[in-house]
Amino acid sequence: MDKFLTKFNCSQPSASTEANRSQLINELNLGSLEDDLGERVTIAEYNPRIRDKVRRHYIRTGPCQSLLKKFPTTQIGNRGRQFVSNWYKGPHSKWLEYSMKKDAAYCLCFYLFKNEFVYGNAGEFYTKNGFWGWNRALERFHLHVGGVNSVHDKCFKKMLDLSNHHQSIQVVLEKHSKKEKSDYHMHLEASIDVARLLLHHRLPFRGHDKSESSTNQGFFLGFLRWHGDKHPDVEK
Repeated sequence: MDKFLTKFNCSQPSASTEANRSQLINELNLGSLEDDLGERVTIAEYNPRIRDKVRRHYIRTGPCQSLLKKFPTTQIGNRGRQFVSNWYKGPHSKWLEYSMKKDAAYCLCFYLFKNEFVYGNAGEFYTKNGFWGWNRALERFHLHVGGVNSVHDKCFKKMLDLSNHHQSIQVVLEKHSKKEKSDYHMHLEASIDVARLLLHHRLPFRGHDKSESSTNQGFFLGFLRWHGDKHPDVEK
């Protein structure tokens, strides 16, 4: 049977896979990220290791909601129709975007997470081409959103989860950083106080044996331990 089959080594990536990886954007420059979705690079074009950083940037900046005195007019039938800035308000406020370059509407959460739920060209309407038929626009937006567990709903929840996760980590890091700084200052002040005392009396810092079992670890550690006995925070 083996002579009719060509064995495939699964441990080795295919040439096409390697080529695709080599074409991905591997370095992130936040200053180069476009606000207008019509000019943005798709999430799939970034290396997986930096995609969440790109997503966080766009979540932090929010949807691109350009405000123009007069939006471009598209002739549909006998009427000229255009994008309406009031559509930014209400249930669409957190995801609806408008591209001035393409005169089209887009969905931010679809741009960020569509590839995790939709494969191929499905969903490109709201990610690549956008929505530009301004007649019955609100109805089209409603159909795009769909119900619970729709692709839009899943993408929107992913966007909220990433935002909340990032914020919670930042809060923890900030609190942790403040606590570390406070502890560091306390340790430093205690060490300086003991060092000043030894220098004032011209006493040596080191002892003969600084091990835990030693009875003569020197004046510096001895006074520092005495200082800790008087101040529980220093003792910790």
